[in-house]
This record gives sequence, structure tokens and C-alpha cells, in this order.
Amino acid sequence: MSEAEKTILVVDDESDLRDSLGKVLRKEGYLVLLAESGEAALELLSRKHVDLVLTDLRMPQMSGIDLLRRVKQQWPDVEVVVLT
Repeated sequence: MSEAEKTILVVDDESDLRDSLGKVLRKEGYLVLLAESGEAALELLSRKHVDLVLTDLRMPQMSGIDLLRRVKQQWPDVEVVVLT
């Protein structure tokens, strides 16, 4: 699978950081989905194929670690990277 076929989900409650990271990844040829919360990320994951989740550690309601746990329970093949 080429990079252009891979989908990365960027999860961050800070829109500037989320949008900037998405822009860089798109320039590198990845398909990018953006979510402003762990809950929004889980909803996207239930509807879309995602190869990698990049998530902020500190977010309201659901932390990046909580999101990591939920993703691995429901989609064990999806890789997750927690950023801080």
C-alpha cells in the first residue's frame, strides 16, 4: 500500500495544531481525517478505514491514553501514536 492510500486520523482539541499537522501529512501524500475529541475520533473510526491514529495526550473528557485503549479494543490492527 502506498502512502497515498494510507489514512491518518489526527485527534487534537486544539484546532490550530490539528489543522497544521493535517496540512503537513496531506503534503506528504496521506489521506487525513481530523477529529476534535476522542469521542469524535471513535465515531469516525466506526465509519471510515484508518491506518494510523495520531492523538494528543491531554484532551477534555477522553485522554489520548483512553482513546488508545478504546481503539485497540475495537480496532486492534489500527496503530496509535500518542503525542504530547
